[in-house]
Amino acid sequence: MYRRLVHESLNEMNFERVNKNPLSTMGIGKTQLIKDWLDEMGVKNYTIKDDLTIDVKYDVDLSLKNLIKFPEYIKFNKITGWFSCANNQLTSLRGCPRIVGNALYYNYYFTCAGNNLTSLYGCPAIVYGDFYCYNNDKTFYPEYVENLCDVKGSVYSTIGD
Repeated sequence: MYRRLVHESLNEMNFERVNKNPLSTMGIGKTQLIKDWLDEMGVKNYTIKDDLTIDVKYDVDLSLKNLIKFPEYIKFNKITGWFSCANNQLTSLRGCPRIVGNALYYNYYFTCAGNNLTSLYGCPAIVYGDFYCYNNDKTFYPEYVENLCDVKGSVYSTIGD
């Protein structure tokens, strides 16, 4: 009986098929969880893809948010601007974007400076600009960074680079 009521309720809501998920429309489910977190963090101009990764048009500033790690349901994909998760208490970069910037301009950057990182596992595969990773629990030398990430600009691994 309850199954029939839920089914009928969902049918009565007449959801649009374009980018509408019945669970999200009702304010529940993983997509809604992602939206809530992004909104709480002040991220704008985002698209949640079918695989639940997040694309963002323009910049993402997650600095000074007291983050220890990204929630397990957060996985950025492509950011067309710069991405900062600096000056938190991050111990992992799992969830960071796969691509930062775009191939037209190399003036974008990725920064994870000022955290508690001992590894850069989870860092972007490509940064169309500079990569800042100084002031962490470990010093990440440029060779290490460049083995993990195709950095089109410079790597800044110590203050004063």
